[in-house]
Amino acid sequence: MTFLLDLAIVTVSCLALGLASKYLRQAAIPAYIIAGIILGKSGFDFITSYEFVEWLGKIGVILLMFYIGHEFNFKGIKEPGRVFAGCTDFFVNFIAGFSLGLVIGLSLLEAFILASAVYISSSAIVISSLIENKRLIYPEAETVVWLMVFEDIILAILLVVLTSIMSGSLAMIPVSLATTLLFIVFILVLIGRLSNFISPLFERDDEIPILLIFALIFGFSALAPRLLDISLQALAPLLGISLQFHISEVIVAFFLGSALSGVKSFRKLFGATISFKNLFLTIFFFSFGMLFQFQFETLSSTYFILALTALITISILGKFVSGALIGKRLHGSLETGLRVGAYTTPRGEFSVVLLAVVIEMGTGNYEPLLSLVVAYVIILSLIGSFFAKHGDMIGKAIMAGINKLL
Repeated sequence: MTFLLDLAIVTVSCLALGLASKYLRQAAIPAYIIAGIILGKSGFDFITSYEFVEWLGKIGVILLMFYIGHEFNFKGIKEPGRVFAGCTDFFVNFIAGFSLGLVIGLSLLEAFILASAVYISSSAIVISSLIENKRLIYPEAETVVWLMVFEDIILAILLVVLTSIMSGSLAMIPVSLATTLLFIVFILVLIGRLSNFISPLFERDDEIPILLIFALIFGFSALAPRLLDISLQALAPLLGISLQFHISEVIVAFFLGSALSGVKSFRKLFGATISFKNLFLTIFFFSFGMLFQFQFETLSSTYFILALTALITISILGKFVSGALIGKRLHGSLETGLRVGAYTTPRGEFSVVLLAVVIEMGTGNYEPLLSLVVAYVIILSLIGSFFAKHGDMIGKAIMAGINKLL
């Protein structure tokens, strides 16, 4: 029964720190990670059923990506200026993170991991801040929400590229992207064909609808990687080359959610999956901190402090620069763009998801890099929450400073 004791430790500690975070009006994500660090392998080592807690955490990531896929709207890409906004946000912040990674002596792969973590904002913190601080009425709120959506789809691409590099070579990236695209089409077509059959099942008032949801989520997530592997092994002799490709379960969950968004009867039950997502995602953040071997001795080194300071500084500046460019182009206002930058400063769950994929692949020693990014996420989620809350005031202050300089 040790797993029940471990589950009690996880839920009670997350409940206590979660309530404290809400009371202090801070992001709860870093609190859950810190709880895992303190009670896990890097701290007091109170947890004994590590694999059980990690397994529950993986369910949280899968449900998170399923939720995001359901909320993603492909039609929104066609609206004027949105592609410019998304691409500007990506290029400015990804290039800034990648360049800094090379400057501090990281390898190309490590710099790619760092840039991916730097680029992606925390949708949970950003959207929650807009709602809680009644910013949805602002003209730039729609732009901010779209940036979060655009980052979601870029996250799926980054995961494909990252897993391809870590499991194979650069030459596999086009194959991986093409294979993923074909699989997306397969999911969309299959769900479309089955919609007439599964729609009535979602309308039942017993346990069948919720069982169907999780059967689809876990079934596709578990079987898809294996089916793709079998298909590639069958094609390898015909093409005369060795094909190795790993598709992450979270990518499958993302596009399954997108496919099911077209099934009208499913929308009524979507709220039930959100409750499960919130529970298991909390366990995921705890399990990430629990399993991560945080190198405390590096925290006091001059190199680590300088690298972390530079990373935080360039991340904040990057979001303000991209926000200013977006605001000037889409809204004709530099101050509006500065507010966009302030709102999108927080980092959180997606940076952690990327790190979790790196840890799971386990093809090298990335502990120093992971220690840097974990500290970065914890600090910037707190700083970013403040920026998102006071984006209006920060935008006006920066604009006043710019006017004085001019």
